[in-house]
Amino acid sequence: MMRSLPPASRQSRFWSVLLVLALVLPLLSPPSFILRLGALIFIYASVVTSFNLLAGYCGVISVAQAGFFGVGAYTAALMSVHLKTGFVTGLVAGTLVTGLLSAVVGFATARLKGRYLIMATLGINEVINLVMVNSEFTGGPNGLPGVSAPALFGFVFTGASSLYFLNLGGLVLVTAIVALLVNSPFGRSMVALREDDLAAEAIGINTVSTRLAAFTLAGALAGLAGVFYAHNSLFVSYQSFTTDESFILLAMLVIGGIGTLPGPILGVAVLLALPEALRSASLYRYFLYGLALAVVAPQWPGGLASIRLGRSRREKPLPGRKGGLIA
Repeated sequence: MMRSLPPASRQSRFWSVLLVLALVLPLLSPPSFILRLGALIFIYASVVTSFNLLAGYCGVISVAQAGFFGVGAYTAALMSVHLKTGFVTGLVAGTLVTGLLSAVVGFATARLKGRYLIMATLGINEVINLVMVNSEFTGGPNGLPGVSAPALFGFVFTGASSLYFLNLGGLVLVTAIVALLVNSPFGRSMVALREDDLAAEAIGINTVSTRLAAFTLAGALAGLAGVFYAHNSLFVSYQSFTTDESFILLAMLVIGGIGTLPGPILGVAVLLALPEALRSASLYRYFLYGLALAVVAPQWPGGLASIRLGRSRREKPLPGRKGGLIA
């Protein structure tokens, strides 16, 4: 009788297969739009992975993640257009600026929980969006064109294939950072806070500083993904970073599997590929997102990743055991 692989072995096999498939795809000479879609999936998977660090492992639901994504994108775009800086400089600046802003937001909302935190971060995302759309410096409602193509070591990434590999590298970087954090003592503190903040505090965990660190790191990684987005599209607009987008990021996370490393990739792949597969119904993408959420959530509360990980369909959804996502 064959024994099933332990979870760690199954996860290693999953990552190995996924990486091999991602590397082999460009070698099959697919249409350029497939590679560009793949590059976009990698960028959004990076954002949702950063969101997963905060929501999935720390149990803190913020609706400002799209705003932080936009801050990173606009920081890199503004520096590229006005200061003529390159991709690496924008990457450092976008990550630091977004990390600093998310630290301020995390400090201001450190004592808020559940629906009160959601309302506060919703307002913050709206403020960020209003600054983007009403400032002439950011291009206002017309957006900001003229962002330079990314370049590393003298090589300029302009083709669909090269951008695909660049953004794949960005996703690998973000996923590796989150994996290291989750498997560190800090990650165990986050999980303890997610499960029961009072019990975590009772055993000596500083819940406020843990939440603040998670908020800062998640925001910084979202900003990093935003830099990739700006240099990938060569144009940024406030419309890509609205509160609606934050809820879509949350839907991607829930569908893929909140609190799991593969979940963000699976959720983003499904929700970005679905409108492309049904182009005639692309105007109804929000309906399709809602339909996917309605199908997956009752059937697999742990998301699509729970199918691969062999979880029970009746397992309670993450994060937290005291009331789900917004208790």
